[in-house]
Amino acid sequence: MNELPRFPSEPPVSEVDPLGQHLERPDDDFVFAFLRSMPMNYRRLFDEDAQHEHAAIAYRRRGRASHLEIWRKLPERIVAIALVADDRPGLLSRVSAAFVAHDLDVVAAQAYGRARGDGEREAVDLIWIRRVSGQSGHAPSVRTRDVAQLGETLDALVRGQASFDGAARFAGALRSANASTRVRFERDAQDGASALLVEAADRPGLLLVVSRTLFEQRVQIVGSHVTTDQGNVLDRFQVTELDGSPLSGARQLEVQTAVLAALGEE
Repeated sequence: MNELPRFPSEPPVSEVDPLGQHLERPDDDFVFAFLRSMPMNYRRLFDEDAQHEHAAIAYRRRGRASHLEIWRKLPERIVAIALVADDRPGLLSRVSAAFVAHDLDVVAAQAYGRARGDGEREAVDLIWIRRVSGQSGHAPSVRTRDVAQLGETLDALVRGQASFDGAARFAGALRSANASTRVRFERDAQDGASALLVEAADRPGLLLVVSRTLFEQRVQIVGSHVTTDQGNVLDRFQVTELDGSPLSGARQLEVQTAVLAALGEE
């Protein structure tokens, strides 16, 4: 299964913001520092043009708690967005809650972490989203102003100025009782992290349910890959304890049970 949606993409979005102002570009020193700080699997996956576009989005964060921009527009009304924020436990839960609150569904995602020049940890997430289909089965396009509103909600969640309890309850109500769900840990851990795999029928809010549960279990998500294929989703999370240590066998069983319970499985 491919890790990224294989669609022919349109050119990068215009470097003009919704107000008609030209977006700031980083100098070469910032770009090179950004690329050096990103993990090797990121540099293998994205070409040079994409890496420079992501560096520019990170540059435009400018010290805010979080920064969100459209990166690419794709067919089938899918939009790729780039999120840059402080890397902290529970970030993915808050991101997922913002998507649910704005009726957006995650098609695929890549989550990375890097150490900035000032020593702070920064999350760089690439997320492919589309609108949740209405009762008519039609999913409207994701517009630039929709992403701007999403960014405002996310910033409030990251700063702790808003609660995602309501979004979590909504996502739980959307669970499909008859869906076949599998939750398991891979035997081999990489870089001290354990790999948790979740396979289920795709539905809005699924990522929120899983990431929220991991946050409640005091598990840190250090990387994630989300893919969908013909109505099914495969989420792969690299997780550690909050102190960075790997999960023991007992903890893996505890987390696995919690995720299954949250997804409505016995």
